[in-house]
Amino acid sequence: MGKGGALLGIIMVSVMFVLFPIILDSSHELQTDPVVETEAAVVTGVGVTAADVVLTNDPWQDDVDYVLTITSDEVTDVPVANTYTTATNTLNITGLAADDSRTLTITYETDALTDYTGMGALVAIAPLLIFVAVIGAVVFGAYSAFK
Repeated sequence: MGKGGALLGIIMVSVMFVLFPIILDSSHELQTDPVVETEAAVVTGVGVTAADVVLTNDPWQDDVDYVLTITSDEVTDVPVANTYTTATNTLNITGLAADDSRTLTITYETDALTDYTGMGALVAIAPLLIFVAVIGAVVFGAYSAFK
C-alpha cells in the first residue's frame, strides 16, 4: 500500500470525525417522527399552575426530553413538560397561568420504527459500526504499509 496509503488513512479518519455528528443526527431522524397534538380546554384551577394532558403516542424513549415544544394560546403561560407517565400516556405540564383555560399545542418525537422489529437497535448502533469499520480499515492499511 505504501506511505501514501497511510496518509490517505489519516485523511479518512479526519473526515470521519467531521462526518460522525452528521451521521448521528441522521440516525436519530430515522428513528423518530415528530407528532403535533392540540389539546383544547386545558383548565387550571385557582392556585394551580400545572395540568395533565393525555398524549396519543408515547414520546420517544418515554422521556420528556423528546417533547420539542409546547405552545399555549394564553399569553401568560410559559408551558414546560414536567413528567410523563407511560402507563396512562399522561404528560404533566407546568408553567401555566392559574385559574384559566387554554389550548395547548404539543410537538414531540415518537418512535418511527415500531413496525420493524429490531430495526431501532440496528439504526442506533449503525454509526458506531461504520466508525469502527473505517478505523479498522485505516489501522489495517497502516499496518500493511509499514510491515
